[in-house]
Amino acid sequence: MPNVPKVGEHVIATISKVARFGAYCRLLEYDNLEVFLPIREVSSGWIKNIREYVHEGQKVVCSVLFYDKEKGTIDVSLKRVTQSQAKEKIRVYNFEKRLTALFSQAIKMAGMYEEKPALIQKALSEFSTYTSLIENAMGNTEEFKKSALPKKLKETLLEAYEANRKKRQYIVAYTMKLSTFNTMSGVTELKDIITSMKHLGVEVNYVGAPRYRLVAEGEDYSKAEDKIKQAAQLVQSKLKKGIFELEKEKLKKAKEDILGTAQV
Repeated sequence: MPNVPKVGEHVIATISKVARFGAYCRLLEYDNLEVFLPIREVSSGWIKNIREYVHEGQKVVCSVLFYDKEKGTIDVSLKRVTQSQAKEKIRVYNFEKRLTALFSQAIKMAGMYEEKPALIQKALSEFSTYTSLIENAMGNTEEFKKSALPKKLKETLLEAYEANRKKRQYIVAYTMKLSTFNTMSGVTELKDIITSMKHLGVEVNYVGAPRYRLVAEGEDYSKAEDKIKQAAQLVQSKLKKGIFELEKEKLKKAKEDILGTAQV
């Protein structure tokens, strides 16, 4: 395998298939590389039904447990990732996605869209991540000055950053406890609820059964909070019998620019 995560690394995975003794996952950051999540690594304690903890299509943060170079197989663990570690991993992942879009925007502004694949390869070969690229660009470091990226693209990258920096977003986050007493089709019920919440513009991230993290953004706090309220009403209308609790998180930064810098 040419591109695999390191043992101990935290990765974001999508559950692709749930089996009796574990779940098969695809790693988003590694070209959907397939890995295996053993049932013993899903949660602490004895698990009677694995589907009460994970389901197809669910995104989870795992720790790389084992890599067999000869067989080319990788095992990951869900229970070895703490809630705070999962939150940080998701934050970094979403941050990199935002900067990926920013770089594509800069390429388009520079009129170099046909050269996009080559420019992306060049940028990542020099800076490894878009986060590193943007940080060097903002600091106008020697590394950025000596970069082989076209001068025009460097200029439009700064322009794109300034344009996005002004688009301030207010963020609210909640921890949600959600479980169902439905033993017949509970997994389908929860999956439908979560999908419907996402359609309302609420980001839903699995933390660990039965906890999820809800994040909503808006031009002001009221609009961000409204999304959460709508999501709560949706859950109450769809959840037949179960547990539903919401607790607001205290965020250190009320609003952020494209680089996560607090604005006042």
